Order: sequence, then C-alpha cells, then structure tokens
Amino acid sequence: MIVRRRLFRAAVLAVGALALGVTAGCTGYSGTQAHQVTQWASQYSVISNDAIVIADVGAIRRSIKAARLLDVTSNCAGLVTDAGTAYGNLPTPDNTLTNELNTAYQDFANAGGICATATSLHAAKLFVAMKQIAVGVTALARAKLRLASDGVG
Repeated sequence: MIVRRRLFRAAVLAVGALALGVTAGCTGYSGTQAHQVTQWASQYSVISNDAIVIADVGAIRRSIKAARLLDVTSNCAGLVTDAGTAYGNLPTPDNTLTNELNTAYQDFANAGGICATATSLHAAKLFVAMKQIAVGVTALARAKLRLASDGVG
C-alpha cells in the first residue's frame, strides 16, 4: 500500500508539473524554422526520448495482456517519469510542434498517473488510462510527422 501511495504521489507531482504549461521560450537557434527544429531535436535527444515513451506504452500493453498487474502499475509509473523527461525539452522552435508534443506528453503523464494506481486489471481507471494513452500516441504520431517534415527522424 505504501508503494502505491508513493507511486500516486509521484504521478500527481509529475502531472502537476506538466499542467503548469510551457513557459520558457526557445532561443539560441538559427536559420529556418526547420533548421531550428533540427537543432532543438538534436540538442535534446527528442527521437530517443520519444522512443522511450513509446516503449513504455508497449510495456504497459504487454503487461495487461500477460495479466501482470504489478508490471502494469510499475510501467505506468515509468511512463509518468519518461513523459515528464520528454516534456522538459519543450518548447520547440515551432509552436504547432510544441502544442502537439505538449498534448502527447500530458496525455501520457495523466494516463500513467491513473493506471499506476490501478488495483485490478479490470478497474475502470485502467480502461480510461488506456484510452488516454491512445490519444497521446495519436498526438505523438502527428508530432513525428511534423518533425519528419523538418528533416528530423
């Protein structure tokens, strides 16, 4: 029970930090917007951070399929942490890209916080979390397309 409370507190803190929004501005990049995005993505290892988040989503799905609740909650807590790390790289030099990534990372952190506290594989909160993760995956896919159009990826 103590572990679940700690996971819940960590999830709440991470979600709260994400909810504060993107406040810093991007500076120090030069050239076209596409070039600036490429510089930003390289500086912050965006592709590898996003791959970690997607790996977390896959681990959650596999844990649910294998009916291992402890793995589900642990992987969900990991998703909160990894989404928070990725979120820390925002904003980007492209406001539309920033908004897409912001949406994805917030969806992942919120969903991870919800499913990290699941007490059953059949809990309604787990279903809600998985729906929100799916929304985050869609937002991240849109962001990846935008990154690719800027030559990143």
